[in-house]
This record gives sequence, C-alpha cells and structure tokens, in this order.
Amino acid sequence: FLAASRHENTIKMYKTAGEKVEFVREFKGHKSGVTALCTLCKKGRFLSAGIGSNVILWDSRFDIEEDSDDEEAGMPMEPLVILGNFTCFDRYVHHIAILDEGSFVRPTDDVDMAMVAAMAKKTALEGAASVQRAAIQREIIQCSGSFATASKNEKNVKIWSMAVADKNDTNAAKIILDHELEHTASIGALAAMKNTILTGDNMGFVHVWGRKQKTFGIQNSWTTLHKLTPWRKNARHTPDQMLEQSIQALCFLDKGTYVSGTKSGTVRVWNNLETTEVYKKSASSVKVTSRMVTDIQKLPPVKDPNTAEECMAFSASFSDGRMVSMAMYPEDPSDNEKNELVMFHVYSNSSEHKSSDAINTIAVLKGGSGIIGSPLGPVLIAGDSNGHIKTLKPKWNSLTSVSV
Repeated sequence: FLAASRHENTIKMYKTAGEKVEFVREFKGHKSGVTALCTLCKKGRFLSAGIGSNVILWDSRFDIEEDSDDEEAGMPMEPLVILGNFTCFDRYVHHIAILDEGSFVRPTDDVDMAMVAAMAKKTALEGAASVQRAAIQREIIQCSGSFATASKNEKNVKIWSMAVADKNDTNAAKIILDHELEHTASIGALAAMKNTILTGDNMGFVHVWGRKQKTFGIQNSWTTLHKLTPWRKNARHTPDQMLEQSIQALCFLDKGTYVSGTKSGTVRVWNNLETTEVYKKSASSVKVTSRMVTDIQKLPPVKDPNTAEECMAFSASFSDGRMVSMAMYPEDPSDNEKNELVMFHVYSNSSEHKSSDAINTIAVLKGGSGIIGSPLGPVLIAGDSNGHIKTLKPKWNSLTSVSV
C-alpha cells in the first residue's frame, strides 16, 4: 500500500507481513507536501496531488531513476516512473476519485488483450515498424482512464480523462478537462464509482451526480440525481449549525447506498432514494463523537455471529483518535423503519500515558478470505497525525445499536 503526508514530499510504499508493516520503496517527484493519493489500476498506476497545485501520474512497477544515460549510449530508453506531472490546477487538490481505470499498455508488459488490441491499432495507423520502434524506446502505447478532483476552497469538481501525450510533450501522458460540476459552497469531500459521483460541501449538502451515456454523437453529460440535506424539511438553521454539518468524508457501500461524515462527528447512511430532494429523516444517523469525521472506508460484508445475517459494513475514523466499524441491518419494509446501524468494533488511538492522536486517514486491505474476523480477513490501515501507521483487524467484539 501507499502512504504520504502533507509534511513530506515523498510517497512511500509499504507491505504488511502479519501484524508488521515493512517499507518497500519511495517515490520522489513532488516539491512540497502530498495532499491526496489514489490508486488508478492493477497495472501499478496511481495519482497524487501536492500543495504545489500539481497532480502526478505514476507507474509504480519500475524501481529506477528517470534520468538515464542509456539513450545517449545508444541503448534502449528506460521506462519512466513519472508518466505525467500536471500543473493545470489553480489551487491544491485535496481529493482525487477514480471514475474509470481505463487501459495502460507498455511494450514491457505481459501480453494481454489490451496489449493485443493496442498493438493492432498502432500497426494499422502507423505501420508495423512503429510497434518495433515503440518496443525499443519503451514507448507508452496506451494510457487512458478518468478521474475527478476537488481543490481547496473551490465550489466545483473537475472531471478529467487521460490519453497518451503528444510526441513533443515532456510528459508521457496528458489529461483533458471534460466536465465541471458546480456546488453553491466549497467542496469538502468527494467519492466516485463508474457513472456516479458523490460531492459534499461545507454547508452540509451531498449531491449524487449521474452520467448520461453518450448517444448519437452527443458528449456524455452529468446531472444531479439527488440532493441529500442534513435538515428536516422547511427547517431553519444558523450559519454555525451549517458549519457543524459540513461534509468531511464520503463513501459508496454499493451503487445506491452512500455514507457521509460531518465536521461534528455525525455519520449518516443514505439509501433507497426516490426523490431528488432527500431530507434528514430518510437517513440512518449516529453521532459517534463531537469531533470531526476524517475518513470512511467500505469493508467487506460482515456476518452476525448470532444470527448469521450478512450485512454491509464500513469503518469511520475521527480527529479524536477513534475508529469505529459498523454494520447496517437492512430496513424491514413491513414496519417502515430505517436501516439499523450497529457498532461491532471500536478502536482508540490512545494509551494511559498519552493523549489521542487524530486518525487522519484509513484504508482497507481485503485479505484472502474477505471475511471479517477470520485469520485471512481484511486489514485496516490507519495513519495518524504523528505520521504513524497502524494495522488492525476488525472483529465482532460487541454489538451496540447506534442509529437514530
């Protein structure tokens, strides 16, 4: 897995060995602290953003220096680790979310269907010699994908697509701005899956955006499917109350189920949405603490050891050092009740000898079995405000109903 900090300009790769975390390598390219990090595809590409208002596209599979004398010596060029350093952002990016991992083909890759298709296309357009030349020069044949970004104090989310850069470009890949999705307030959180984007702002509103598919030559367009509000219908609220409800974290549990976290420590699960405007009463909510939600990550389904019922699950971290894992019991249509949220695992990043350090971010390694509580089950990785990385396995330790 990858880790980075706003206080350092390097990105570090680690691996887990049992309960230990071992350093693998680092990636240098940012000139200032790293503000966002996101894996793009299984072929090793990932994206990072820095305080210097740039986004870098990396290929993590090569452990080499970019500056090589091989080309001058008449030898084949070494493949680049940095595929693109994009400086087209006015302010630093604090969230990156992947919409489509796309395709990535280098001549050094193992042969797969993507490579066969890309080589055939290149041969048809440029001739058979172009494929041989690409292999000698370690040229990138294909580099596609799409992602969304949210920047500091900006009210819009930008959607980008990727492609192979022009031959005279200093980057191997390029990005193209496709769309901008506008809010009435600054964006605080962002999450995405194919054809759907979640955006949360500092007034407490979450927008669910859907993409209309391209038809008859008309470009894809995005529209608001739902607007989720933390207030009751026709309720009045003060600016301070709105600030408390500002959205700090978002997560998909599935295509129609979303989790949001606020500055005041409230976690809400939204699903079965039928109207464009969705109010507080439609969500299952829990206020875990008075401190800010810092991150939310989906867990594999969890099975209740008492009833054997399988439920969707997620973990949420907080700025007071707490991290809770919750299961969602589906609503019963017969009695018109909400989904029930229960805590089955609680972790506190503190000891008797020191105060709690905020958990700033969490990630999930699914493991071999994917079953929570099993030896090969998922592992939670938590990064705190002191730069420490901790791993733990969520277990069904207790059962506390918390939804309201």
